[in-house]
Amino acid sequence: MKRRDVLFAIAALAAAPATAAALLPELDTEGARRVGEAYLKGHPGLDAQRLQVELLPGGWSRGNAAKLRARAARDFREGRLFIHRGWRLSDTEGRLFALAALTP
Repeated sequence: MKRRDVLFAIAALAAAPATAAALLPELDTEGARRVGEAYLKGHPGLDAQRLQVELLPGGWSRGNAAKLRARAARDFREGRLFIHRGWRLSDTEGRLFALAALTP
């Protein structure tokens, strides 16, 4: 998967887990959950409601996808990174993984 596809996948996973799993069967949902849990461990106090409002107000949409891509790019430019097991993720991506981990 390309980086952009991963961003879409974790956003979809956070917004609608069943839909994401059906549309992207190759997505490692267990791996996504573990990355999200690692992010949460380093950022105590975050909860699903706060992350949902911050990242996906009104749920998943193409407009939100564009905003998330722009936000992730801005994170990289400004040095807001989350590094997990050698993966360099934007803070936005880390937050999306966290939301996915908190979403049943």
